[in-house]
Amino acid sequence: MTAPSLRGQLLRWLLVPLVVIWAVDAVRSWGATEDAVDVAYDRSLYASALAIAEEVSLTGGEVQVDLPPVALEVLESGGAQERVFYRVGIVEGQFLTGYDDLPGPKERALPAFYDAPYRGDVVRIAAVERVLPAADGPVRVLVLVAETLLTRNARVRDILRDTVVSEVLLIIVAGAAVFFGVRRGLAPLAYLRREISARSMRDLHPVDAGRAPVEVAPLVAALNQLMERVQSGIAAQRRFVADASHQLRTPLAVLRVQADEALRQHDETALRAVVARLADQTRTTSRLVAQLLALAHAERSAELPGWNDRVDLAAVGRDVCSELAPGAIARGVDLGFEGDEGPFVRGAPGLLHELLVNLVDNAVRYAGPQSRVTVSARETDGHAELCVEDDGPGIASGERSRVLDRFYRIPGTPGEGSGLGLAIVAEIAREHGGTLELGEGAEGRGLQVRVRFARTAA
Repeated sequence: MTAPSLRGQLLRWLLVPLVVIWAVDAVRSWGATEDAVDVAYDRSLYASALAIAEEVSLTGGEVQVDLPPVALEVLESGGAQERVFYRVGIVEGQFLTGYDDLPGPKERALPAFYDAPYRGDVVRIAAVERVLPAADGPVRVLVLVAETLLTRNARVRDILRDTVVSEVLLIIVAGAAVFFGVRRGLAPLAYLRREISARSMRDLHPVDAGRAPVEVAPLVAALNQLMERVQSGIAAQRRFVADASHQLRTPLAVLRVQADEALRQHDETALRAVVARLADQTRTTSRLVAQLLALAHAERSAELPGWNDRVDLAAVGRDVCSELAPGAIARGVDLGFEGDEGPFVRGAPGLLHELLVNLVDNAVRYAGPQSRVTVSARETDGHAELCVEDDGPGIASGERSRVLDRFYRIPGTPGEGSGLGLAIVAEIAREHGGTLELGEGAEGRGLQVRVRFARTAA
C-alpha cells in the first residue's frame, strides 16, 4: 500500500478548510445581502406609505384622500414586471381607496413590514397609521403599500453573484499561493531525497542538516544516528570477518600439515599417533567454528524464531550441567547445580543455553583438577540471575574487562581456547538486556560470573 503524499495531505488540510470557510461565508453573505436589500427596499415602501398618509385629511367630517403621483413613482423604478398595490382605510371601519383585499398587518404595533401571499405572488407590505383629530374623537387611518419581490430578489442575486465571483477568484489566488508555498516548503525534503538517492551503498557519512527545516531536523538527526549505527555494525562485521579468518587460518594450516604427515607415514603406530593429533585438532577447529556461529547468531538474535519465549533458567542450568558432566568428570572437576524452579525470563532458549554452556565450559577447562564448579539460578532484587562460580585460579582484576573482547586470551593461559567464550556470553547477555559481572569466588578464590536479566512472571 502506497503511503499518502505529504504534499497532497498539506494541500488538503489547507485548501479543504478554505473551501469550507468560503461555503459558510457564502451562506452568511446570502442572509446578510437579503437583510440589506430588504432594509433598502423597505425604506422605499415606508416612504411611499408616509407620502400617502400625509395626503389623508378630514373635511366636513369625512375622510378625504388625495393620492399624490409621487407616492408610487419611487416604487415603479423597480421595472415593468414589478407590481405595486396600496390600500387606504379607516381602522376597523370604512374602506377608502386602493385594493380592498390587500391583507392588513397581524400586529397592532405600527409601522410594520411583513410578507403575504397576494394574487398569486408574494408581496412585501409596509403598514403605517395616520391619526386625524375630530370633534367626536380621533380617526385612525391605516395606509398599506405593497410590491412584489422580483426586483429585490434580482438585486440579491446580482450582489451575491458579484460577491461569490470575487471570493472564488480570491480562493483561486489563495490556492495557487498555498500550492507554491507548499512546494517551496517541501523543497528541502526533495533535496534530502536527492542527496540520499545519489549515494552509493558504501557512502554512510552523515547527511548535512543545514538545509533541513527545524521540523525535519530531528528526522535527519535520527537518520544520521542510524547511519552511524550501520557504519559501526559494518566495521564490527569487517573486524569479525578479519579476526575469524585469522583465527581459522592457523588451525586449518595445522590440519593440512598433519594430513600431509599422515599420508607420508608407513608405520601403523606412527600413523595412529598422527591421526590422533589430527582428531584433536579437528575437535579444536570444530569448536572454534561452532563458537563463531554462536557469536554470529548472538549478534542477530532478534531475528531468530522463538526470540520472545518464556525460559526457565533453572531448567537451562540443569540441562547444561547434565550435558557437560561427563567432560567435567574426565577433568576431575566437581560440577553441580543449585536451584529448584525458575526464575523465568523472556528470550531465545537456544542462545541462553549457549551462554551457560560457554560459562560452564570455561570454568571446567580452566579451574583445574580437584576443583569445584557450581551453577545456580535464582531471583535477586527482582532480577533473574545465572551464576557460575569456581575455586580455580580465577582472573586478575586488571584482565576482567579485556577477556570480554573477541579472540583475547590471557597470556600464558594453558589449553587450546579461542578467546571467544566470554565474548559470546557478553553478546548474548547484551541482546537479552542483561548485564555481565565478573568477580572473585567464595573466600576470594576462583572466579564468579553473574548474568542478570529482567525477570518475567511464571
